[in-house]
Amino acid sequence: MHQAIQIKSADAGTNINATLQTENGWLVLPSSLKHADDAARFKLNFPLFYLSDAGAADLIAQETNGGYDPPSRNLFERVLRRGDLFLDVGAHWGFFTLQAATHPAGAIDVMAFEPELMNAVVLTENIARNKLANVTVVCAACGNEQRLAPLVTNSSMRHCIVGADARFTGRTPSKWVPLVTLDRALEDLHNDGARRVIIKIDAEGFEPNIVAGAASLMRSGRVALILWESSEAFAEGARRAAMLNMVKFLGDCGFRHVRPAEHDDAWLAFEPERRYVGNVVSFLPQLDVGRIV
Repeated sequence: MHQAIQIKSADAGTNINATLQTENGWLVLPSSLKHADDAARFKLNFPLFYLSDAGAADLIAQETNGGYDPPSRNLFERVLRRGDLFLDVGAHWGFFTLQAATHPAGAIDVMAFEPELMNAVVLTENIARNKLANVTVVCAACGNEQRLAPLVTNSSMRHCIVGADARFTGRTPSKWVPLVTLDRALEDLHNDGARRVIIKIDAEGFEPNIVAGAASLMRSGRVALILWESSEAFAEGARRAAMLNMVKFLGDCGFRHVRPAEHDDAWLAFEPERRYVGNVVSFLPQLDVGRIV
């Protein structure tokens, strides 16, 4: 059954005023990315009970008002090319997975890692509803070793491996999830050493562990770009030291580091010694990421 619902919200600074379709209890959110005929390139679907979820509210608000995370979205549109392998670490419901899988360049395969089971179910449903055959879903977190790890959950977003973010210290882990390394996952599932790799990481302070578990991949020269988050988790102490070591390691592998400027599609140098919260792009110098100011 299809019906339209009006969504209005101004909670926690999230302003939504949109009319969206539903299908059998799922909300259908058309992508801000369009085909040449102005049709949505993909549709993000999720159960209606998530309408009270803070992560869902933020996603709806952004996607219906110019698009979700424009600097990241526009960057991936610019750099992805035919034949790439896109690794979405912390895929949530698959916005960036779907963007890469439907990119006009074509022939882009995606490996989407999502440790939270309900998110992984929604992610898998989105792949099916968009009729995509070029996505592999791995219901696991990524790190620097293969083991089980405790995961703290928040809204549908911002899940955190225990110890990665001091803000969540003392919370009772809600579940245990598999932890895998990117090096091992690629060896087992995408053993093609010739493909260029683009990586998005959203892991709430666990980024240094994920990069450490992909050391062979990072040294291979195959990775053209990594989008990761410099979060509050790196404000001080051991996690800050881990972030600084990660940046140095990536620099030794040939990567430059930039962060979004105030205006779209421009970048500033990322200075890891300074306090900064937001996305960082680590990329090989030969890659055109746009204007750096």
